[in-house]
Amino acid sequence: ALMNRLRYNTKFLLIGAAIAVVMLVLLSSVYTTLNRDINAASSELSGLQMLKHVYRMTQATQQHRGLSAGVLSGNEAMKDKRATKEKDVSEALAAAEAALSPKLREMPAWKSIRQDWELIQSQGLTWSQPDNVKRHSEMLTKVLQFMVDIADETELTLDTVMDIYYFMDTMVTKMPSMLEQMGITRASGTAALAKKELSPQRRIDLAAQVAQMAGALKAQNINLEKVLRFAPTLQGALSGPTKEFSEGAEQIFTLVRNDILGEKFETLPQDYFAMLTQEIDLGYKVMFDTLIPQFEQQLQARVDHARKALMLEIGLAILVALVVGYLGFGTYYSV
Repeated sequence: ALMNRLRYNTKFLLIGAAIAVVMLVLLSSVYTTLNRDINAASSELSGLQMLKHVYRMTQATQQHRGLSAGVLSGNEAMKDKRATKEKDVSEALAAAEAALSPKLREMPAWKSIRQDWELIQSQGLTWSQPDNVKRHSEMLTKVLQFMVDIADETELTLDTVMDIYYFMDTMVTKMPSMLEQMGITRASGTAALAKKELSPQRRIDLAAQVAQMAGALKAQNINLEKVLRFAPTLQGALSGPTKEFSEGAEQIFTLVRNDILGEKFETLPQDYFAMLTQEIDLGYKVMFDTLIPQFEQQLQARVDHARKALMLEIGLAILVALVVGYLGFGTYYSV
């Protein structure tokens, strides 16, 4: 009844419009899905850039904590290094703040971290050694939580691709937690070796820290094994550096158990500090030279793949539209 009421050319225009609507709806759906993937991966890449600066600030703050513990325990040889490291922390914190998005920069969590550092910087040497370590550790606990906030804000925690998820979990929670525990052990052990004594409470705390480090190392390695299981092509890039770090960490555990918890105190505090710093720096080196670049490559590959798929879908849709239009005109003139 409808077609009988329409003119001949109007009939073909109506059919063509119906086909165009169907194609546009399907193309819009494909575009929305692929564009969402591109935006999500791009957001994750921006989050990774922010985390890089926060990692550097964390590393410097951990070193400052250890040096402060040595100075407050009577080791004058660490005094100049502590002063230099204090400047490094301030510079790293300013760089991290500049890299943050406006929303993250205004979060109460970040402002609290800034206030904690300003207090440590101005009053740190007036506190007792245990209190100084405690204040540093409280600040760093906030920093570790803020890393999760960055991951949440930039959608890193929402990734459903298995290898990328375990990459994220290793870099945002597992490895930073491991390195922080190692940093606390560096500060506590340096103080104990400087004083050549270990109170019962400090013994309990240090033994707990070693146990926590061992657990964190195990969780970290389990995550990396899962990354390699879901992305076996990364075996060559990841297995060597992570194995070297794990072996070094085990040597640190043995040293703490035998020399400090065993109350031999044979290691010089500056040598102990340097040894743990070397291992922690190796952990950060694994992060910066291996994990982060590989993570960036995985995310960039997703962006590139989604963009190629999007261009292919758009090109295919245009081609089909041209073919349908060509055949439609042919049918129109043929009839």
